[in-house]
Amino acid sequence: MHTTTRRFSAAAIAAAAAIVLAACSTSEPESSPTATETSPEETASAAFPVTLDTVMGEVTIDSEPTRVVTLGSHEHEYLYALGVAPVAVPVSWQGYDNGTGPWADADRIAAGAEPELFEPGSTVYDAELIASFEPDLIVATYPNHTMTQEEYDLLSAIAPVVTRPATDSDGNETHEWGVSLADELTLLAQATGTSEVAEEVLAEIDAAFAAVRDAHPEWDGLTSQVGGYYEGQAFVYAAGDTRNQFLANVGLDVASIEGTEAAWMQISAEQLDTVLGDLDSIVWQVATTPEARDALVGLPLFDSLNTTQVGGNLWLTDPILEGAFFANSPSSILYSIDAFVPMLEQILDGDPATELEEFTASDAA
Repeated sequence: MHTTTRRFSAAAIAAAAAIVLAACSTSEPESSPTATETSPEETASAAFPVTLDTVMGEVTIDSEPTRVVTLGSHEHEYLYALGVAPVAVPVSWQGYDNGTGPWADADRIAAGAEPELFEPGSTVYDAELIASFEPDLIVATYPNHTMTQEEYDLLSAIAPVVTRPATDSDGNETHEWGVSLADELTLLAQATGTSEVAEEVLAEIDAAFAAVRDAHPEWDGLTSQVGGYYEGQAFVYAAGDTRNQFLANVGLDVASIEGTEAAWMQISAEQLDTVLGDLDSIVWQVATTPEARDALVGLPLFDSLNTTQVGGNLWLTDPILEGAFFANSPSSILYSIDAFVPMLEQILDGDPATELEEFTASDAA
């Protein structure tokens, strides 16, 4: 079993134990709860009604939801981490059972979730199908397509719909491709009455990132970006993209490249060295498109990149890791830290002769 799976199980057990102890511990263990003690159910009930400020407007949830349906690629993984078991989730884009990759399975099991899988609709939501699950909360904080006002109104007639937060923790307008894990988890915790659990989860993630930064002060100031190859051109994601957020959280500088105000920016072969030439490292996503690696290496200016000169190209060739890196959920972040840090140590050691040992999930199992 991979070390992150053990960590997820231990974290889930510890969180559950903490809740039970907090609810049941008294000076006289066998006595009835005192007036000052509250059960987890009472704590959750006290969180409602709650009104959330989302990008589609304010939404009020009157009571603790028990039948949650998710519409995006990773919301259910957030709910699993909070101990919430959705009744229906979209099919996995990578074809995994239970709608999610192996990195989140321990959280799913701990939450007792065995969701029904469905196709929510790639361009228009299937409201009739969604209604058939009898949801009392619909979650679409990272939907597979931009929700229209008409769709929102239609789904809101079924149950309260929680979309991404209207603003981030700094008060800035959010983008559908760049909401931070902390902001999304906090919103979903408020929607499900699990804010105390969210604080524990975020503390664990913050500690994991801090441990990496503390172990690698030499990474401070080194630049990095996440990119790939699409339709004959290289591309990079915006600095606010969740994958670049990950690199920033381990201590790398992912300051925006000019022109990447949108979610991602394609780069012509003639501009490759102009745009990417001075970076210290690049994480190239090529797992689900293996041919992209040969195409990138074959570009005339690829050898002139600083990353090529110093050995700073990190090839993300494992599809499981690519899925976890994309998911940006609590469990996937911990999985990605364990997988990425050894590779980053190799490409950022200053020795271009160091040969990168690419992560494979089979070796880590």
